Amino acid sequence: MHYIRPLLVLVIVVIAAVIQIDGASASSTFTTEATKEAYATFQSQSGVLRTYVEINVAEGETTSSEGSERGLHADIEILQVDDRGGRNRMIDVAGSVETDAGAFKLDDGLSAASLDITIPVCGARPGHDARLKQRPFHDCFDVQVSLQWAGSGDLTSHSGTDDHPLDVCTVHTLSDYQRRTASSAGVVLVRGTNLAVGQSIAAAMGAYSQETTVSCPD
Repeated sequence: MHYIRPLLVLVIVVIAAVIQIDGASASSTFTTEATKEAYATFQSQSGVLRTYVEINVAEGETTSSEGSERGLHADIEILQVDDRGGRNRMIDVAGSVETDAGAFKLDDGLSAASLDITIPVCGARPGHDARLKQRPFHDCFDVQVSLQWAGSGDLTSHSGTDDHPLDVCTVHTLSDYQRRTASSAGVVLVRGTNLAVGQSIAAAMGAYSQETTVSCPD
């Protein structure tokens, strides 16, 4: 199960403005993007049943001359391994949701974050103890996610600039990325059973920003 993601795909904020220079021989567009995101992975065992859960979240806003759009994307993967009889039966299901922004909060400095959301998962049916049984893909169930993150490592930052041609225009970008390892705890409820028992085994928070200027001759 893959759960290490160097760039967490959790918020994209885009603010765009077009600047026309009167009487000059060039025009330019200016765009600012920012992202904030988080992920967490949990592992638990109940008898012969081992469960792994990964949560990823990213929230975003886009603003341009056409208007503004905001949204949130979250996904979950649940992997269960049943060792009854030494057969190591495995079931791996996932789900995602696209919804309005607001369910994900990330503090400045990546010190803390929280997520409260419901994510549908298809292809299985949970029993009373959240043991999953394989079902057709159209058979779905809801997972209630309420998690908190706390920064546990140093804040790392990377920045850079880039210039490159685009047809007859010139594109200049200035970018910055921040990341902090974290611990996460909370609940991932499936029919009343918490699959996020204890602290996460891996977690992090991230924020990304980019300014792009495209200059073109008239």
